[in-house]
Amino acid sequence: MKKRTPNKAILVTLVLLLFGSMTYSMATSQTYKTVASTGSILYGSRVDVAINASKSIGANSLSLGFQISYGSGDFISKSIMRQLAKDANFKIVRFFDGLASAYIPSMMPCTYFDEATKTGTYDWTNVDDVVGKIFGIGAEPLICLGLIVGSGNPPKVPPGMATNSDTGLPNPESYASYTAEWVKHFKAKGWNVRFYEIVNEPWIYFGWTPNYAKLANYMALFNACAARMRQENPNIFISFDFIGRKPVLDYWLANGGADVDFIDFHKYDADGPLPNPYTDAQMFQRAESQYFGADPLGYSVTQARQVWFNARGKHLLIINSESNFNSAWGAGGTDPKIQQMAGAVWTALVLRMGVLNGLSYNVYFELASSLYDGSLGFGMIDTYAKKPWYPYYVNYMIGNNLEIDDLTIESISSSEEIRTLAWIHGQKLNILLICKVDQPRTISLHGVTGQGNITKIDSTISWQQPSMQSGIVNFDEPLVVNGYTVALLQKTL
Repeated sequence: MKKRTPNKAILVTLVLLLFGSMTYSMATSQTYKTVASTGSILYGSRVDVAINASKSIGANSLSLGFQISYGSGDFISKSIMRQLAKDANFKIVRFFDGLASAYIPSMMPCTYFDEATKTGTYDWTNVDDVVGKIFGIGAEPLICLGLIVGSGNPPKVPPGMATNSDTGLPNPESYASYTAEWVKHFKAKGWNVRFYEIVNEPWIYFGWTPNYAKLANYMALFNACAARMRQENPNIFISFDFIGRKPVLDYWLANGGADVDFIDFHKYDADGPLPNPYTDAQMFQRAESQYFGADPLGYSVTQARQVWFNARGKHLLIINSESNFNSAWGAGGTDPKIQQMAGAVWTALVLRMGVLNGLSYNVYFELASSLYDGSLGFGMIDTYAKKPWYPYYVNYMIGNNLEIDDLTIESISSSEEIRTLAWIHGQKLNILLICKVDQPRTISLHGVTGQGNITKIDSTISWQQPSMQSGIVNFDEPLVVNGYTVALLQKTL
């Protein structure tokens, strides 16, 4: 921003703003200096953010990931796309066995299944290629077996496998034989493939408010698969993405559901027909409340984990295995805010809540996309330009500077408009700032002084040609953010 010369009245006001509230009280009652970027002047509302590097509030367990679906075939075919994924330090990649398109080769390894013998013929070429490339970027796969496409349809199964006319599902023994072959195959190759889901979004089959007869059918299928798969490798992690729903979890625990190894959920904070009925402010509120509170599952994801622990004595991982700003799509395409700063702010808020709530993985749906029914799809990278959109940069900033067991430290914002998360990574103090309003705000940081680095994204650069901005900050001056912003401040300790 171009520097302005204030008149005397404005200067007096600025001095009063700067020095009139320099004392920021915490439990220690310590007085801190104001902090921010060199050469800026105060404008917009002032927000105080206090950092207490001596007070740890936890240890990070979150790693980031993405989905390969529909528009993400370039991950398989283009080294530049894999490099972008590697650059962001993603640690988990989810894909479906039942998906094939013009952009993605078939991930169905069973070319024919014989119901009489419960055995199949397998060609693992495409699967091994994808899994090898996932390992190649330093990540590991999360494989979802059983894709349901459209309400009322059964999950996709190998050619030759029957669907039971009474249940609308494959026969448990047959499907368990198929799922066990995945585990057996990777074990034979010596590949540590750990994570599996049995049927994507099975609530499409048994209902959001479950039909318990259908839930029993699905549970029988899951139980059979889990038993056979664990016979091949008892160290794998198996679950399904609706186990946290209160009536489902309660039924599962009361009626002999097999053990799951993680609380698995999908988080989209809008899903109706476009245009999005929610304002940006409502979407940001939903980013911080949906699934992290009782809505919409009946349990929060952390409550679901506690319920499981109370019943079976096992502390489960929590995985958000599919997530984006808005799941809606159709003739009008997808929500245009997905790739814009509103989508980036939403993403940052979700990841912050993931850290604070002890999640193990957050999977962004999806890695890349191009024009889809006149819109840009769900991706965080443009498949045509091979360049990121703003949500990618959020994942990049966090993924490269936050690791497992990094200590999170106390950080307090005086305003709901600015969210903060602070942690120690190596020899660096990291402070994530998220501005939730599309208006300028002046931020004074307390508890850190001197100079450091800033990396940020905001609307001063168009989302159509997005890039990260970086520079040096003086932590003894006010920091001005220009509307929607995700910024990472760093100082060497």
